[in-house]
Amino acid sequence: MLGGAVQRVAPATMQLVALRHVDLAVEDARAVERVVARERPEWIVNCAGYTQVDRAEAEPETAERVNARGPANLARAARETGARLLHISTDYVFDGRAARPYREDDPVGPLNVYGRTKLAGEQAVRDILPQGHLIVRTQWLFGEGGPNFVATILRLARERSELQVVNDQHGRPTYAPDLATALWKLIACDARGTVHCANEGAATWFDVAKAAIEIADSTRRWRHARRLTCPAPPRGRRSACWTARGTRASRDLRCGRGRRR
Repeated sequence: MLGGAVQRVAPATMQLVALRHVDLAVEDARAVERVVARERPEWIVNCAGYTQVDRAEAEPETAERVNARGPANLARAARETGARLLHISTDYVFDGRAARPYREDDPVGPLNVYGRTKLAGEQAVRDILPQGHLIVRTQWLFGEGGPNFVATILRLARERSELQVVNDQHGRPTYAPDLATALWKLIACDARGTVHCANEGAATWFDVAKAAIEIADSTRRWRHARRLTCPAPPRGRRSACWTARGTRASRDLRCGRGRRR
């Protein structure tokens, strides 16, 4: 989803080599080394990730290979060729318990496998490529071309007469093309360090689901739910973790200033 958006909004002057997972599995160290040595890019943009938060609890090794080893492989290849690495991360590296938006330098504390593996990926990138990395944390990403909450809700709305959606988790829904545009602007200014980047405006998952269905012109009965009744991996209640110290990188999208960590 994000990779496709990055490709679609790429500047006309940019020579882009777009690789899908079937073209290059980031967890394959030798393949990564071979491709990066052949292409010798100025920037590597890593949009790859194991993002199935619930499934990661049952598949921790798979999540670790993609979310932790993959970025490490890319960072080593970047170091060997002199490239810079832009790595996409997530609000799940925090525990969601803060009463205010998180800043880039706030202490991390992931609550689940997904968050822990994403944090491990961040740490590997910083350790291997200390001066040549840009880590962009985003959250609640949605758009065309990949699985996401909005697409799931619209599918369920067609299948069910009534939906239950949690109303006590807060975040900033972020449109993939907006984030992609911001990434290119960050690359253009040679940003480094760690940056939070998300659309402006906080919401709950209930708010997002209701808005998506209303926009899609569907009619459904809604029930506020404090929690889904089925078991789910631990999640923080407040993940609207994006700093107010930011600059506007594209329409309705705000990025925090980079912090070298």
